[in-house]
Amino acid sequence: MQTWYNLKADAGKTPVLSIFDDIGAYGVSAKNFLNDLRSVTGDEVAVEINSPGGDFFAGLAIYNGLRASGKKITVKVLGLAASAASLVAMAGDTIEMAENSFLMMHKTLTRMFANADAMREAAELLDKFDAGLVSIYAKRTGKSAEEIIALLESETWMSAQEAFDAGFATSVTAALAVKASYSEDR
Repeated sequence: MQTWYNLKADAGKTPVLSIFDDIGAYGVSAKNFLNDLRSVTGDEVAVEINSPGGDFFAGLAIYNGLRASGKKITVKVLGLAASAASLVAMAGDTIEMAENSFLMMHKTLTRMFANADAMREAAELLDKFDAGLVSIYAKRTGKSAEEIIALLESETWMSAQEAFDAGFATSVTAALAVKASYSEDR
């Protein structure tokens, strides 16, 4: 049973796609996510996120698939939208963050076992990937490229209110009230 990712489509309600794991081959794959998105017949979908991020290209494919779907996308950050998950979050027409949730962004990363020439080539590619991130975040927030680059360079963590104030979220929602309970029947 996959508890980290699912599609919930109750009759008469907005279908919900949930991302509760890493984004990429060993978590939420772009292929599975987009196949489920295509199965949604209505014109709205909600995307719940609690993810540390993952593969840049999987996140980019999910972002582009959501934007190209023609559906009204409501993103709900329930805990964390970090790294590639923050990129996915930007696909929302609306981006709701629970008041106790967080968003994190940084420059793209890679792992390498390579010589100096290959590392220089990889650095040039990472610069291109970062330019793509800058474009997406700037379009969402209205911030300049220089402002976004500064946020990426410093690996920026934002509370829900900070993300809202900076234009990365469209609203801050109340945190779910939680009560401790105990049952002898259990």
